[in-house]
Amino acid sequence: MDGKPELKEELVNYILMKKYGREPADPPVYYNALEKVPKEAFPPGVAGALESYSIGFGREEGIDFLVSLNSLVDKIDSDELKDIIFGMININQVLTKLMKDKKEMEKFPDVCKMYFEQFKANKCLLKDFNAGRNKEQGNLDIDGPSGDVVTRFPPEPNGRLHIGHARAALLNWYFASKGKGKLLVRFDDTNPEKEEEKFERGILEDLNLLGIREYTLSHTSDYFEKIIDLAFFLIDEGKAYTDNTPQEVMRDERGKGIESKCRSTSAEESRRIFKEMIAGKASGYCLRAKIDMSNCNKAMRDPVIFRMNVSPHHRTGDKYKVYPTYDFACPIVDSLEGVTLSLRTNEYRDRNQQYYWFIDNLHLSNRPKIHDFSRLNFENTVLSKRKLKYYVDNGFVSGWSDPRLATVAGIKRLGMSMEVLREYILMQGVSQKTCTISWDKVWAMNKKKMDPVAPRYFCVQQRDVVEVYIQGVSEYVMEVPKHRKNGNLGVKEVFYSNLILLSQEDGKILEESEEFTLMNWGNAIVKKKTVVNGMVTRMEVVLNPEGDFKQTKNKISWVSKRGSVIVELAEYGNLMNDEDTEDLSMKFNKDSVRREYWYAESAVANIKEGEVIQFERNGFYYCDGFLVFNLLPFTKQKRTSN
Repeated sequence: MDGKPELKEELVNYILMKKYGREPADPPVYYNALEKVPKEAFPPGVAGALESYSIGFGREEGIDFLVSLNSLVDKIDSDELKDIIFGMININQVLTKLMKDKKEMEKFPDVCKMYFEQFKANKCLLKDFNAGRNKEQGNLDIDGPSGDVVTRFPPEPNGRLHIGHARAALLNWYFASKGKGKLLVRFDDTNPEKEEEKFERGILEDLNLLGIREYTLSHTSDYFEKIIDLAFFLIDEGKAYTDNTPQEVMRDERGKGIESKCRSTSAEESRRIFKEMIAGKASGYCLRAKIDMSNCNKAMRDPVIFRMNVSPHHRTGDKYKVYPTYDFACPIVDSLEGVTLSLRTNEYRDRNQQYYWFIDNLHLSNRPKIHDFSRLNFENTVLSKRKLKYYVDNGFVSGWSDPRLATVAGIKRLGMSMEVLREYILMQGVSQKTCTISWDKVWAMNKKKMDPVAPRYFCVQQRDVVEVYIQGVSEYVMEVPKHRKNGNLGVKEVFYSNLILLSQEDGKILEESEEFTLMNWGNAIVKKKTVVNGMVTRMEVVLNPEGDFKQTKNKISWVSKRGSVIVELAEYGNLMNDEDTEDLSMKFNKDSVRREYWYAESAVANIKEGEVIQFERNGFYYCDGFLVFNLLPFTKQKRTSN
């Protein structure tokens, strides 16, 4: 099994640079590369079909895209346009998978013909591109099983997915999506005290955010009866026994390799007690596998495989009073569900031997191949579900999607592109080397993604705002591009009036008689500036239509007082402070969020939740609700002259 995730910003650029001498296009590359193709190269309908393209296609969306393109591609004469379309398909895993699906290919034969012709024509370039990819990119080459791969992602429904879970989910999705593989999403619902149905819904929402939409869903509880039968089989084989040793004593004995006093319990007696456990009548007992108490691998020292728990289960109610441990249930259900590749973090490495002991001693025919990978650790990031749950349950944060949490839903509300997150995680590969990653690079990639597509707006801080009177100006409204370098984002309406608002900081840097530039308007000259106790309270200016903005030192953002709206700007920091304490309440960073109120131009009221914008000379923001915006990390701009 081989392959690495293509860096989407590179492949299309590489082909166009090598074949046509094009300068690299800014992201999204495929979009901006299309902009450079002469309009006469587009046959009727092709541009419209390509506008529906998305890196995040689901299978059905991908089919619809290829079908819409099919009747048009044979009319394309431009080799450059063909190469861009080839690149758009090649960097999209859903589309490349459809290109190899013999059943689906019949729906878009002309697209397939064009694609494979361009693939052949670009074969040498693809080889060179793959050979020269960024050395920082992790390796996704593993010694995997032959044939169609079946992977599984088994989250426990006791919270939302965090960044660490996202890596496991995406790696399983990646390997399953190669060829004709399959991904199983299986809820490990074996602890009724901590698990809830709402978390299942939340986890599925998180997977959808990550672009993981094609999978087979199941639950470990679907197999409870079979797992209980296999436990009885181990008892009858003399390979499991019931034990009522106190938990602390058992832990100490396992650590020292001391056999339990219950280890010699007969199969008949263990069977009887296990039946009582199933009926909820053997409190204090557990069922242990009888493996090897002298094994240097402590995971092999008679692990617990069933415990009593009378708490109602969110799916099965009061039907069961015993529940299998994850270590016992996982290899069984993996085998029964046809998993061929079991991807696990290397914290489970000591338990791999135990995993195969259960497979072999239960005579399960399907023996999945295990591949370990390291955990994904980020600087100043809390990934302990126990700690996250504490802060959620005790009201320190607003919920599992709070932007201070490194959950998928939380970082989405910080403005992280799920496409960037997906690409960055896959770039780390399946290395077994544990390392701590800085967020800086991830957010830098995210900014690069957002910069060309984020609409621009103005805002000024409400505190100590400066009122500026402009001589000889009547009120009017004019349409202005939302992005000076991306006309496809459309226009916004801007109010112009004789009373505008500037920030106190900008008011202070402007001097009387100075000519400066009002961004999106023109040059103006300061006629009068009123300062009281060191604070600017009022200014009077006059427009200078003949002025040259290239000659001014200060370019100032502004908001018309009439029509302005008040927005809440939030900046989130680290969840925990640096105090040396185990008390989680004391570890909570009380300064982890800062909120300010700013005046913004009227068009901001049209921004929808989930959109990312830039408040110019301020930073990039995620719209978290009506007139509420969260600052994207590492995008805060210094408010100096520019």
